[in-house]
Amino acid sequence: MKGLLVIGIAAAALGTAAVLCIGTKKEAVGTDTTTTQELRALVGTYTENTGAEGVYLYSFSPLTAEATLLDCAPSGNPSFVVLGADTAKTTPGTRMAYSVNEYGDGRQGISAYRICGNAIKHLSTTKLPKGGEDPCNLLFTGKALISSNYSGGTISAASLDDKGELKDTLSQHLGTEEFKKEARSHIHCSVIAPGGRHIFVTDLGKDCIYSIDLQEGTQPLGKMNIAWENKEETHYGPRHLTFSSDGRFAYLICELSDHLIVFSHNDGNLTQIQDLLAYDGQGHGSADIHISPDGKFLYTSHRLKKDGIATFAIDSKTGKVSPKAYTQTGIHPRNFAISPDGKYLLCACRDSGRIEIYQRNKEDGMLTPSDKHIEISAPVCIQLF
Repeated sequence: MKGLLVIGIAAAALGTAAVLCIGTKKEAVGTDTTTTQELRALVGTYTENTGAEGVYLYSFSPLTAEATLLDCAPSGNPSFVVLGADTAKTTPGTRMAYSVNEYGDGRQGISAYRICGNAIKHLSTTKLPKGGEDPCNLLFTGKALISSNYSGGTISAASLDDKGELKDTLSQHLGTEEFKKEARSHIHCSVIAPGGRHIFVTDLGKDCIYSIDLQEGTQPLGKMNIAWENKEETHYGPRHLTFSSDGRFAYLICELSDHLIVFSHNDGNLTQIQDLLAYDGQGHGSADIHISPDGKFLYTSHRLKKDGIATFAIDSKTGKVSPKAYTQTGIHPRNFAISPDGKYLLCACRDSGRIEIYQRNKEDGMLTPSDKHIEISAPVCIQLF
């Protein structure tokens, strides 16, 4: 492997990684109790002109914050990764995972992987049609994958068979005729709204959020409406969206304006209730957004200037947030993940070539750098399970 070293621990040699299909134990995600069981980390990277080779699988100890490299599945520019279903019914002790293949030159696609104990294997890649250029986000619905295609300005639905493997793909262009703007669509993410009846899709180019009816089966894309449109003169550039655990509120980080917008949510409808500057670095490169497992704190990542993570307290009654702190990180923080017990935050710092591990205070939400990090070329996305 090229350019890989885990600081503070011994990285497991890939040639000796266990390949037995043994299930890994974990605590229930969403709780904020202390977890003692070992977790797994799935990491997506940029491989073009870097030392990275694909999708990486690590073990992560919640007791020591130490990570050990287990395996790597070769793949091209798997910049965003997502976990799929537990496939124990068809293949004991396994689960599926997927990634985009972020290209804009005809190589763009979606790849499927099988995780089996300490091993991860690339199964197949389905190419995305014209209009699917530069896929940058994936949503797993159970029966299909929804790919957000940044340059293509579309979303693509890839159907899955009973084993979770890829089947056919179709694309749906966004930015309807009646929604006229000079800007071109740049789709950045899609999320399932609480209740499971709608998918919300962010369009950085047209400065809006779409609501699409979620249909049963392998063809999930139904009727589309505009759920929110920026009315300000400043281009906000919606990027990533997340919901409170009770589904009453939604939180949007805007890449180009560095603004954080809070919405009340009711059955697929969004009503803006707060708009504030997420940080004062003027990087115009805000990236990711997550809520702590206990629902009390919200975090956003910011790039290009004064790179770091902003911390906000959430008012559980109103859903509104108040700034608490700003923690500077390595260069170009992209996606980050919070451990299920809420004890750690792991941040993929792409241009520093490492995943930084922060201790998180559950009482006040504050982040403190630990003495542990994972050295890996061009990390972009991390998922814990």
